[in-house]
Amino acid sequence: MKRKNSNAPDKKILKVGFVLANMFEITAYYDLNKINETVTSFTYTVTNNALKWFVKLFLLFASDKVVVQFLERVKTVAEAQD
Repeated sequence: MKRKNSNAPDKKILKVGFVLANMFEITAYYDLNKINETVTSFTYTVTNNALKWFVKLFLLFASDKVVVQFLERVKTVAEAQD
């Protein structure tokens, strides 16, 4: 699926990617859609691909805890803004 960056008033899309320590290829995709004046839909998609065969073993034991904590912080900050 091909995704584009967008910076329209009612829709923001940002896709970023990088390689970490020559072991992981990480891509993050943020999609914000204005529903109305007080509600915004926020979709966050991330991929984490191992570039080395032995790193794939470590990913089997990985959890979603870090991602969940990140999204909770984003939610807290977004809801605090008036």
